Amino acid sequence: MIDLTNPRMRRLTRPDAVLYGEEVGAGPTLLLLHAGGERRQVWRPVIDALGDAGNRCVAFDQRGHGDSGGELRALAGCADDVAAMLDAEPPGCIVVGASLGGLAAMAALGDPATRERVAGLVLVDCVPDLDPHRIRHYLADIGMLGTYPEFVDDALAHVASLRLAIAEFGRPVLLVRGGAGSPVTDDDVDRLLDLAPQTTVVRIPGAGHLIAREQPAVLAEAIATIATEWPALALLRQLGAGQIDHPGGKLLDHLRRVNQLVTDWSASQRVRLATLCHAAYGTDGYPDALLPLDQRTRLRAAIGDEAEVLVYRYGACDRSKTYPRLGAPQLPLTDRFTGEIITLAAADLADFAVLTIANELDVARTASLTPATRRAIRTLITTLATYAPAAAAQALADPSLS
Repeated sequence: MIDLTNPRMRRLTRPDAVLYGEEVGAGPTLLLLHAGGERRQVWRPVIDALGDAGNRCVAFDQRGHGDSGGELRALAGCADDVAAMLDAEPPGCIVVGASLGGLAAMAALGDPATRERVAGLVLVDCVPDLDPHRIRHYLADIGMLGTYPEFVDDALAHVASLRLAIAEFGRPVLLVRGGAGSPVTDDDVDRLLDLAPQTTVVRIPGAGHLIAREQPAVLAEAIATIATEWPALALLRQLGAGQIDHPGGKLLDHLRRVNQLVTDWSASQRVRLATLCHAAYGTDGYPDALLPLDQRTRLRAAIGDEAEVLVYRYGACDRSKTYPRLGAPQLPLTDRFTGEIITLAAADLADFAVLTIANELDVARTASLTPATRRAIRTLITTLATYAPAAAAQALADPSLS
């Protein structure tokens, strides 16, 4: 279990400042960038929820804020800081930016090299189109118009470059909007959707502009529900899963369908991420591996250690030696890569069963199978009901297995 109460401190030396931050958790990495006038601690309730769900969170005080040095004068300096933060992380991060943090993130993503390191962008009540009159009026209302005057003028001068950066991003975007207290308008959202049609929009009516402070639990839920699979999807596309044939389309199509099944069954994040990548090392029934076993760290960075272990066990399972023992309270799983026997029990065994059931059901739905093969799948799922009765019942009721 990851200890979320003891963050690991981070220090990043820039040419004109030292930035201080912290990280907690393990799993897909989220880089959290706070709003102007705030500090990294504003993210702690969000981090607690995301960490509990199986994510790794990194948050820095931005320049001129909190423990970090430097001055907040120009957007370019903030963008360079974000690029340096991303360079210090494994590829495939999710960047979460609120207000100032969102502007800095968008500016950083204008650089193609930085863009390649990012799996997706979450904008927290922030858009690239900044209306000068409306922004200044909002800042005056909250008493911050004179706090960072040089930065405000500079950021407003970069609207065109922010629009271009978003238009060229090409990866998933989530916009989490506030309610009546937000300066973001419906027209702003429409312009963002024109620039980045891949954007998902979630509105939190009970929040204003500073959503991380006002509605942290709802914000964390929105991020966990929509964004935490982005690093896995980015890795799958990089590995060519979208070009490999599989019954029902391409391998990536199959992986996403299996993932949707377990999502519909309210499976844990560990299982959802594992199903999305369950063919990464090949399986006893599907020999084409996307990743060699000496590159397991790449998958761990995308889905976390616990989900990667489940993927490995599923791929390593020697079915001829393991399946005859299904139904035992503790399952001796024979590793086809090493010959070792691993005992699965309790939650690990239930997760293994849910993944197997979902995979077999999708095969039954999409592949051209003989009646005997369909009966064999039904028998397998019936046996797995010992470990995952709810998932098995859902699958056995499906017309493809009738």
